[in-house]
Amino acid sequence: MKEQSDTLVKLIHDAAGQVGPLDGIDGEAMARRAIRHERTRRGVIGGAVAIVLVTLGTVGTAWITERPLLPAVLPWMHDEVRSDGLVFEVPDDYEEFSPTGDPMWGLDPVIPGELDMDSLPSAESWVAVDPVDGVPLVGRQVGNPVVDTEVPGAVAAKYSWYTADGAGEPMADELTADAGDFVGELDVELVDGTVVRVTMKLHDDATPQATFERLVGTVRIDEEYEGPETLPMIPQEDLPLLKTGEVPASWREAEFHGLEYAVPGDWGTGLSAENVGETQILKRPDGKVELRMELTDHLMYLDNAQMAAEYAELGDELGDYYRFDLAGSDVAQVRIERFDGEYQAYIEVRRAGGRGYIVNFFGRPGAGDLDDDLAALLGSLGLTAASKDGAIAYDDLDPADPLLQDPPSDWEPVTFEGLEMSLPQELKSDEGSWGIWNSDSPDSWEDLSISLWDLEAYEQPFDLDESGYRYEPPGTARGVVTVGTDPETGESFLGHATFWLTADGRKSFEVRYEGSGATEERWWQILASLDAGDLDVS
Repeated sequence: MKEQSDTLVKLIHDAAGQVGPLDGIDGEAMARRAIRHERTRRGVIGGAVAIVLVTLGTVGTAWITERPLLPAVLPWMHDEVRSDGLVFEVPDDYEEFSPTGDPMWGLDPVIPGELDMDSLPSAESWVAVDPVDGVPLVGRQVGNPVVDTEVPGAVAAKYSWYTADGAGEPMADELTADAGDFVGELDVELVDGTVVRVTMKLHDDATPQATFERLVGTVRIDEEYEGPETLPMIPQEDLPLLKTGEVPASWREAEFHGLEYAVPGDWGTGLSAENVGETQILKRPDGKVELRMELTDHLMYLDNAQMAAEYAELGDELGDYYRFDLAGSDVAQVRIERFDGEYQAYIEVRRAGGRGYIVNFFGRPGAGDLDDDLAALLGSLGLTAASKDGAIAYDDLDPADPLLQDPPSDWEPVTFEGLEMSLPQELKSDEGSWGIWNSDSPDSWEDLSISLWDLEAYEQPFDLDESGYRYEPPGTARGVVTVGTDPETGESFLGHATFWLTADGRKSFEVRYEGSGATEERWWQILASLDAGDLDVS
């Protein structure tokens, strides 16, 4: 009976196309509606059969005898949707909504009213699509299976899943999952090397894995996809010139990886000049003005130029988006934003053929007029010979061996996925924690975490920090260790190390040690105890 009813619905659709719809009636819409309703009324379909056959007459009879038998299972999805080079189907009760400008599809999405500016549209169950770059499947990170699958037209595809714990897993478009929600992720590699991730979050679904795998089965490459829309760039030379200012005599000069700069003499220094990492933070004594500097391989000036192009296309002025003069650079741009009493200047600099820098200058409400300070900061910027360099050659880093210390005899041996080490007795791993040890002292805290990585060939390996110490514990090909403080607070100790298990860096692990009770001495003792000879990250 099931096969007959499924066949019948298809035949109704086809026969309706033969006899032609009446004026004002959408035959396709009626057919789709019939398919949707048919699933809920299989028990009474028999009575409708006679009525429909009488209505269709000989046309219906001819199609029944000439058409081949159709599949027994009707699709559970509705019309195909497209996003980021993929075509797929979503459950027929999912509606499209847009939290941050990109489309998503969800079950009964709640869309805030026009006056509710602080709330994003949301849904308890949803599907989202986003390109990813070097972001491993979360299911793999928590130890769940990764399944290779075939997506028509794709170079490769794989999926995994996990159960959300409600503690901020990397979800699409800033939406979060409640504890216990099922989250499935499918990564699809396009022919141009782009990896697109389809994420499905399911709340209160009786068979979530089956639902997710059913979605996976509908995905294919969009042959009509021509890549993301781009607007013509506005060259830097077409931006208005912002004049820089003189540097006050009271300002203190310093250097950040080849970028010269100056700040008022009473500003906090953040990390010491002898131990400058990839991020440097300096603050005015009252904490209302902050300067943050970072090394970067990807400047956002192209995106900013696209933004400027959008303004120009709409006939608007370029706004507070400028270029400024900096000898030796091929990028020297700044965008200034003022709102609700805050002052934000996003500065981007790149040495021609050399390093790129992000310099952000932020003022909180009550900081006062910062235009002159910004002009002086821009006037202080300069590029030294060090800015010509790329990453420091690994062999040129200082070795860590002279700094290593044997751990105390009362430390406890610990094994994690074959990685051996010794830890202080107060560092414990709670049941269910994966690669995390911490202390529960009310006066101070320590955290140690291990992350294992097994990257695919199309994923870029993790960069090794160019400002650290060279170190290869047993079982590793190379590694870099850094010592510093938390860049957000500038107070608690932070040690970080990245170790490559293979020469290409795609099999690797990271160690992070931090806390108000953490010390550099303990960090070197932990590192001295590492043995990765039996570590397995596959």
